[in-house]
Amino acid sequence: MKIFNIILILLVWSCIATAQDYIDLVKLDYVISPNITFDTSEVTTTLNEINLDLTVPIPINDRFALLTGIAYEKISSAFDINRSEESLTSITLKLGANVKHNSKWSGSYMFLPKISSDLMVVSNRDFQYGGAVLMKYTKSDRFNYKFGVYGNRELFGPFVVPLLGFYYLSPSEKFEMKALLPLTVDLNYSITEGVRFGINFKGQVRSYNLNIPVGSESDRYLVKKAKDLFAYCQYSMRSGLNFQLGLGRSVGRLYPIYNEKVTLGLPSLYFGDNRRQLNTDFSDGWLFKIAVFYRLNIGNIGTDKTQL
Repeated sequence: MKIFNIILILLVWSCIATAQDYIDLVKLDYVISPNITFDTSEVTTTLNEINLDLTVPIPINDRFALLTGIAYEKISSAFDINRSEESLTSITLKLGANVKHNSKWSGSYMFLPKISSDLMVVSNRDFQYGGAVLMKYTKSDRFNYKFGVYGNRELFGPFVVPLLGFYYLSPSEKFEMKALLPLTVDLNYSITEGVRFGINFKGQVRSYNLNIPVGSESDRYLVKKAKDLFAYCQYSMRSGLNFQLGLGRSVGRLYPIYNEKVTLGLPSLYFGDNRRQLNTDFSDGWLFKIAVFYRLNIGNIGTDKTQL
């Protein structure tokens, strides 16, 4: 087992930019938001979400590594006041490479094809194709920053997200700040060797094909616009298993259904948007999260725990 762990450490080290002490190989979380009311009614529903993320790095040499993996997401709720509960699934294949250009600069280049729909039937509309480029500049062992861009051919049209990130670890190694805006921000503080408390923000825009038409409404799709803020407690075991409990609140979440497109989508800005929403929004609500993940430690100083 010790030999196996040493091999894993060597493999992962070769595909990570300098000054990073771990990688989360497998992550699983479950989030529930109960008793959500619709904007125009007292009718309630429950929102459930399951996320699974698997990362498999394949080193080629000390400067180049292939990055592979799968991201799975499933959400279920009554997204329309007049309809029963529906389940929507997204499965993304992660294909790319990490290149260490020099002692300061490294880059991750990803192709991200996915299937995203209710999976009632499978058609061309269920498939989407996207990609991302993320450059990292290592300022020191405790500070780096990133910039890049993410793009995807969503069901509402092309969607482009500029990315800006940073990472800071205090000299005591207790306080940590990491961000990849506008997607995620995390602040956490280590109370003991195995216990951390933190605050996390996560923003997402996703689109899912709805295969079954409703009356004359064909080519329907749902857009997930989630902005979730969590406070959490995390417990880490020496084996690498980590457990996290979180209590949060949605901030302006929307799950609109449309059957028309826009010219171009940017975060919080859509060009050529003349769409008519086909469902009723439900309200913000409380969120409860439980997560478990396996973390492979590869050093004594952790300086970049933000992953695309």
